[in-house]
Amino acid sequence: MKKFFQIIGILTLMVGSFVYTEKVNTTVKLSDTLLAEIKSKKDGYKENAIEPIIKDNTIIPGINGKEVDVDKSYEAMSKIGYFDDKLLVYKPLKVENTLDKNKDKYVINGNNTKMEVALLFMVKSNDNITNIIKTLDSQNLKGTFFVESKYLEKHHNQIITLIKNGHIIGNLSNNLNYEDSDFVWVKTILTNIGPQIYNYCYTEKPNKNTLKICSIQNSITIMPQIIIKNKPYMNIKRQLLPGAIISLDVNSSLNSELKIILNYIISKGYHIKSLEELLKE
Repeated sequence: MKKFFQIIGILTLMVGSFVYTEKVNTTVKLSDTLLAEIKSKKDGYKENAIEPIIKDNTIIPGINGKEVDVDKSYEAMSKIGYFDDKLLVYKPLKVENTLDKNKDKYVINGNNTKMEVALLFMVKSNDNITNIIKTLDSQNLKGTFFVESKYLEKHHNQIITLIKNGHIIGNLSNNLNYEDSDFVWVKTILTNIGPQIYNYCYTEKPNKNTLKICSIQNSITIMPQIIIKNKPYMNIKRQLLPGAIISLDVNSSLNSELKIILNYIISKGYHIKSLEELLKE
């Protein structure tokens, strides 16, 4: 009888071992197949980085790309045992010639592969931007406010609120004179309120002194291709393009037309971004 049970035990172990081996083999086969499938399909999901467009002393920023991280994607899909592109894990392909390396050039536009635009509001010493802020905030949109030194001096608390609410502040120095000591004063104040990734200067035409001074101060100089002084709604309808940086004078026309301008831009499929977001690689 004892021998009988020994034989049964041995047979049970053999069958169990066979089943276990089959399961392992099946798992290995599935794993090998899954890994091979990820490798064979990964190039179809790759997005190459787009390098910036540099012409003379102007630049349009590039865009980072991405490629499939095979190991991490396999790790994610091995839990379900089959290929699912929703579980693909990516690693970045970074732009080599970044904006950080080109502060000696004028930024004239965001990348035109994005359906995005940035609105720049030129704020002089006596301008009232209360309605502009209210209109943007009501739609959860971010603007970029280039302010003169005298405006900052008068409305310091308002600037703090703008930065806290995610708006970007640019530096107009004293009436766009970047050789004036107010340039560094404004830059220091803004940095102390809320350190920015970039500090921005502004010009509407090439100015070697502005570009040189701002570059030395680690600031990026914006020279928009769309500059609107009056009839903002009509001019935006005529000039709107992907990646556009749109400079707007703060005046009564803008105050009365801003809401319809925002609605028009959005209706055309564009996203309104802060300057920092638009230029981000």
